[in-house]
Amino acid sequence: MPMIKKDGSLTTLTTLTPNNIWSGSPYEYLGGPSLISIGIITPAAAGGLLSSTTVGGVTIAEEYVVPTDNRGAAAGAGPLASDDFQIQAAGNVMQRIVSTLRNPTGGTLTYSAVAIVTPVGGGRGRR
Repeated sequence: MPMIKKDGSLTTLTTLTPNNIWSGSPYEYLGGPSLISIGIITPAAAGGLLSSTTVGGVTIAEEYVVPTDNRGAAAGAGPLASDDFQIQAAGNVMQRIVSTLRNPTGGTLTYSAVAIVTPVGGGRGRR
């Protein structure tokens, strides 16, 4: 079960460049039929970071405010499976996972993101 973990920050009035959290990961493009779970948080008290998610060009989450989470900020923890994986999707071979980030606020915001890709099907037994 592949996992992608990315942490970073965006300064005032900027957009992530390239505008895909998962850019450069070997799992950015799906290897086959898969279920995807995504958790993105702002691990601090300040919020306002905006994100949207598409899989294979299909919008899964229209631009929304990324939740803030102060509980793990000191320890550098990321999204918790029990609380923060709010985006669930399915995709097929060579479809791209894209989660964008935009900071419209007056200050720098950090983010922590995790995508878990679970292959399904496999196609065994087909002739």
